Amino acid sequence: MKRAISLLIIFAAAFFSLQAQAEPLRASRTASDVYINDIDVWLSAYNINDNNYFKLRELAAALSGTSAAFDVRWNEAENRIELTTGIDYSGTDAGNSSNSVRETAYPTDSALVVDGRTVEITAYNINDNNYYKLRDLGEVIPFDVYWSEEKNSVCVYTELGNGMTLTSGSGEMRHMSLNSSTRNWQTPTKSYIFRDGDSLCVVDADTENNVINIDTYDSDYNLTGTRTVNMELPVFGAFYAGENYNYIALGQENPEEDDSKEVIRIIKYDKDFNRLASVSVNDCYTVIPFDAGCPKMCESENGEELVLHTSRERYLTEDGLNHQSQLTVIIDTDSMTVKNSLGQFQPNHVSHSFNQFVLYDGDSHVLLDHGDAYPRGVVLNKYSGGSYSESILLDIPGNTGNNYTGVSVGGFAVSENNYIAAANALGFESLGDSSFPTMPSTDETRDIVILTCERGDINNTSSIRLTDYSNSGLCASLPYLVDLENGYFMVLWQEFNAGVSFSHSKALKYAVIDENGALADKIYSAPLRLSMDCQPILDGDKVVWYTNSVMGRLFSSVNIPLQ
Repeated sequence: MKRAISLLIIFAAAFFSLQAQAEPLRASRTASDVYINDIDVWLSAYNINDNNYFKLRELAAALSGTSAAFDVRWNEAENRIELTTGIDYSGTDAGNSSNSVRETAYPTDSALVVDGRTVEITAYNINDNNYYKLRDLGEVIPFDVYWSEEKNSVCVYTELGNGMTLTSGSGEMRHMSLNSSTRNWQTPTKSYIFRDGDSLCVVDADTENNVINIDTYDSDYNLTGTRTVNMELPVFGAFYAGENYNYIALGQENPEEDDSKEVIRIIKYDKDFNRLASVSVNDCYTVIPFDAGCPKMCESENGEELVLHTSRERYLTEDGLNHQSQLTVIIDTDSMTVKNSLGQFQPNHVSHSFNQFVLYDGDSHVLLDHGDAYPRGVVLNKYSGGSYSESILLDIPGNTGNNYTGVSVGGFAVSENNYIAAANALGFESLGDSSFPTMPSTDETRDIVILTCERGDINNTSSIRLTDYSNSGLCASLPYLVDLENGYFMVLWQEFNAGVSFSHSKALKYAVIDENGALADKIYSAPLRLSMDCQPILDGDKVVWYTNSVMGRLFSSVNIPLQ
């Protein structure tokens, strides 16, 4: 009899427990920011029993275009929610949202089926919409979820693993975007990565706080050291890691047009970033240094000469304008003195110059500019015997001085026989000056183009279009070019939906090309993201780069095909 009474009590307790669980709960609106792959998105979320629950259809819409994309279907006959992973959300909306601060949440009695498999996940229904915990969904979709208490932010990453590692570090987020890939001119690079012995080094310019942060990492991307260098002048220009020394170029504006004022300072450091010396650059006809361009530095093979190839806004001229052009500064690194004339018109004059590159070929430096007027094209200048020889690698149609060129140059390298540049470009071969647009169209598509000229005959030029995005709705990002040091090069770019300024990238694309710009194999894909300004480097058997994120620093890498 006692046993029967005990069983009855246990049964009753279980019954009332189940009944209690089925009762509605109070849900309060969550105020946390939500980031998906570091893009700020708005998602309806409620806190229920100290856990945040997010609307399923809104999450599906936000994850479209990522490697964690999934579609949502309602199966009324079976009373179940069906998710199909690997495809974008097909709904026209993400359901109705409530603006109420407090709502009533009912436990969802519908089954959840993911790719045909039933999964047990707690969910709640609020105003006929289903809400789930991100971490629960992340286990089955899958994706990674992080919480930043400092920033009151929920961060979702769809790409960790498979070549991407989240680690310690901080800085301004500078992910590759469609906007940064198609803008008329470039800006100074603030993200640098290089190998120094056993350490992978990151130099990240924090211009808001006027400091330059240097972080070192081991082979597993664990942070092993950090150092800060104060900016001696307010405008950051460029960093260069030389064989024995490091260099930083800084600047300041000169609205007074004072020839004696220091406009640029190039500072020489040892490999531990102890300051050794500097050179002041003045009398260079410059009002604003590094204006509307992306300065680069490179040293000669013996390290005795350094070239800063940059841009400037010049003194006011008779037409009442401050014109922009390139500025090339040649430095003797032993004495830290300027070796060349820096006047209004240098012998390698390019105006306007919207991007600059420099490399050394033996004892001679070679320059590359993206010009919109004089000349209007991608122009190479090779220094030899005290003068420059010019070659136009790509003629750009359109009126002289039209800032819009439909071209962005991302890489420059030298091979055994050629100079090689990588760019994205419109298919403007059939457009003349009168029909060339003055601004990008809303559905603009650009292809990856490889430009070459012979080292021995720079006027012998050629171009190869690696992609064909016409009528695809896709646009190629600014490409990067990496010397694989075996006679081949890697080209990397991001695919974006054309005309969608702040969308998730469709995919990272990369390919190995020979020194003539021809594909050595096929074009590969990876669910990774490029930085808008970090030049990837060869690191062993991988190509590596980094970007800053909400939760830290992201290192990405791809293996080199055809090993």
